[in-house]
Amino acid sequence: MPTLYTTIGPWTLQTFTLLIALAVVVSAIIGIHRARVTTGGRSLPRAAAAADAYLGALIGGVVLARLGHVLLSWDYFGSNFGEAFHLELGGLNWHGAVLGGLLGLHLAARLRHIEARHLLDAFTLGLPLIGLAGWWGCLASACGYGVEVPTLYDHPAVAVTESQDIFGIVAPRYNTQLFGVLVSLALLALAAVLLWRGWLPRRRFWLVLALLSAGMFVIGFYRGDAVTLVAGLRLDQVFDAGLLVIGCWKLIKT
Repeated sequence: MPTLYTTIGPWTLQTFTLLIALAVVVSAIIGIHRARVTTGGRSLPRAAAAADAYLGALIGGVVLARLGHVLLSWDYFGSNFGEAFHLELGGLNWHGAVLGGLLGLHLAARLRHIEARHLLDAFTLGLPLIGLAGWWGCLASACGYGVEVPTLYDHPAVAVTESQDIFGIVAPRYNTQLFGVLVSLALLALAAVLLWRGWLPRRRFWLVLALLSAGMFVIGFYRGDAVTLVAGLRLDQVFDAGLLVIGCWKLIKT
């Protein structure tokens, strides 16, 4: 079980934040290495062009990820709005990260006169890798915890566990954090195979996004952290469904 904080030399960082940062850096390095970038028939320095685009994706992703978290947790931030601007307190939403990242990537790619689709293709591993970091970080930060169950003995051992909520209350719950880790690992393996074999060029990013969104939608039925409900669904599930539609649409259209 990861701890809430990780100490590296003189620095002590939140494990969740550290894992997300490492996953983003590794994903960008892989993307920069794999990206094939051209403009106007003239090859650009691959690393410089891809790095500019991924930097745009990072900025857009962080901004909308924080905005999405604030909206999903408006019951709290409505009374503590000043904390919405304090990223060091934690709290990022993956739907906002994806949408903001896509927006930032396309804007940066347009400024550099390059095609974003190559960069998305190269970033296929990034989606499940960052998802894996996020869910593993939730094991340390007690986020994304499951609904309480009466007893552990009524469920398969892998499906439930003794875990705490954001208030530190330990109880038998659905093991949603493990569910997220397993889904992310499965999609990471799929993305690796798609890249290795060269299958589904220009479509693999959208396939992984669609499958990840579907997995998060299902996990949402077992989550116990408080969030606004819309027509019987958690608001994050509504966002999951939206990204699933986008992923499927782009998968068919591309």
